[in-house]
Amino acid sequence: MALTSNQRNSSVFLAAAGFVGVVSVLYLNAVGVSDDSLGLLLRASARLALVVLLIVFVARPLRQMFATPATTSLLQNRRLLGITFAGIHTAHLGLLIFKANRLPGFSLDIAANYLGVFTYAVILALLITSYDGPARALGARRWKILHKVGLYWIFVAFAQTQLPQSLDQLDGTNWWLLALITIALVIRLTAYFAKRK
Repeated sequence: MALTSNQRNSSVFLAAAGFVGVVSVLYLNAVGVSDDSLGLLLRASARLALVVLLIVFVARPLRQMFATPATTSLLQNRRLLGITFAGIHTAHLGLLIFKANRLPGFSLDIAANYLGVFTYAVILALLITSYDGPARALGARRWKILHKVGLYWIFVAFAQTQLPQSLDQLDGTNWWLLALITIALVIRLTAYFAKRK
């Protein structure tokens, strides 16, 4: 029996969150819970989420520039990729909460991280409105505005996390992630200006 759209969304979300959760549990059982081990898992899950986000970000412009079966399939599955991103980043949040509960030197200061909290709220809003009922209730026009603005907000928020905070951090910067972010932005802008012409 074929899954409904909502069942497929839930399956993808749980699979993505569950994958990160299972890998995290296996890793922590093998090496132990410490600041270093949790830090590695947090970085890995955030980077994985960012890569999926970038694929979502370029899906439509790639289809506009290159009408191939691959780009068509990518665009058709963009919603599921977005839900995959939400699942991964939900597991990332779980790791943050776990770290705050297990390591006394680490705490989640919501007031100091209000932009991060707002970004999670945007991710939740996009996730909820990916389901049929909330999408219908929102209406096609408002849904499109929410998802476009939300996608850009999340993209900027994630891109900002990869920028070095000082010159001392330049050596440790994830240059490959910054390169992917730049490429994604160039693709998006190229498609936009090509459409305008």
